Amino acid sequence: MKNFFNQKQVDNYIFSITLVFFLIINLIYFHTNLVANSEANVYAFNELFINYQSGLIRRGLLGEIAWQLNKIFQIDPRAFFSYLFLIIYFFQIFLFFYLIKKYIVSKIFFIFISFSPSILLFHIYSPDLFFLKDAIIKLAFLFHAFLFYKFNVIKKNKEEYLKYLKFALIPILFFVILIHEYQVFSLSLHILISIGIVKDKKEMKEVSLIYTPLLISIFLIILFFGNQSQFENLSQVLNIFNVELNPYIGGGLYHYIGGFYKWHFYYFSYQDFINLFLSFILSFLIFLILFQYFIEKKIIFFQSKYQKKYLLYFLPVLIPIILTSDHGRNLAFLSFYLVTFFSILKIDILKFKKEINRILKNLFKKYAVFIFIFFYLFLWKLDQVAGFRLEGKPNGIFKSSLFAEFVKLIKFIYSYIDLNIIDLPEIKL
Repeated sequence: MKNFFNQKQVDNYIFSITLVFFLIINLIYFHTNLVANSEANVYAFNELFINYQSGLIRRGLLGEIAWQLNKIFQIDPRAFFSYLFLIIYFFQIFLFFYLIKKYIVSKIFFIFISFSPSILLFHIYSPDLFFLKDAIIKLAFLFHAFLFYKFNVIKKNKEEYLKYLKFALIPILFFVILIHEYQVFSLSLHILISIGIVKDKKEMKEVSLIYTPLLISIFLIILFFGNQSQFENLSQVLNIFNVELNPYIGGGLYHYIGGFYKWHFYYFSYQDFINLFLSFILSFLIFLILFQYFIEKKIIFFQSKYQKKYLLYFLPVLIPIILTSDHGRNLAFLSFYLVTFFSILKIDILKFKKEINRILKNLFKKYAVFIFIFFYLFLWKLDQVAGFRLEGKPNGIFKSSLFAEFVKLIKFIYSYIDLNIIDLPEIKL
């Protein structure tokens, strides 16, 4: 009993330290964007300003809110977006760790998931993506997973889950689609979570019907996709904020097709293929193999027989890969969705712990796992384009990742204390 208590204490310490680390590092990047007025995040930050001042257009809802807040209350858009995304990332962290806390019985597995470069650290390793609207889409997915896990798995209250699904989640998804159309591609994964309560085809139909109101927002996106005239007018309107919009917002589907051809046939090289292939393995395939192994070992169980063909529900998420060049972003979506989905499934904790211990009992496997985990956490990272050589410029995925963030953390703490609290010794290089 004493050993168990001590082990539980150690697990709680590791969980708490990990949680605090993620909160602090997001707080640092929030501070950098808010106070230092960093211009590193031009693409993602500028896209937040898309609004309805030149007519209804996709991705315009959040920008319109910021516009009205600035017009009525003189709220600075950078401050509004900075605080908004800090709150979004904080909620992401708390919900994510709430869902994966059960895996703390294996510290190495918990750390492997928590510090994956493709999940919670994706926007940290690519700080120019701090303001990417993907964060809102991921938070909506985490919120759904939280609702399902809390009410259907823990409380075993199907009716309460359905109530939150109908009157909380569906309205949220409706507005998130108007913030960014990428939400449309992940609706199948929300359905995948919901069918965890389904026992027969009749219930499957009933669950599917709950999502039908979202067809309205999808129709609005298609109808007001955006055109060149809106792009030009909106660019002039946003001159007061010194914002330069991405021309894709006005080019429609033709721009996407042209961009796909340019990046994948004109600039694409053998090295790009290697980087993309390895990024796919390290971000998505490794989790897929790992969790599938646990399923075959009867350690993890689906909530419903209808979830067994879960990979089919991931197919719509692959569509943006065909239309865009930022494959790292799309792989981060896939990885995030996959891990979140498996976090809501039933798990036999004792069998899980025994299986991990069985693997680590073999000396060769044990050190092989430790070496791989070290490489995985410290020696590669998933950037927005998954190592593409943009316009022929060298790029790769094998870069300092977690270690570099620890160095940045130490530098930030030193500079902050030196500038705001006490004078520290000058460091001359």
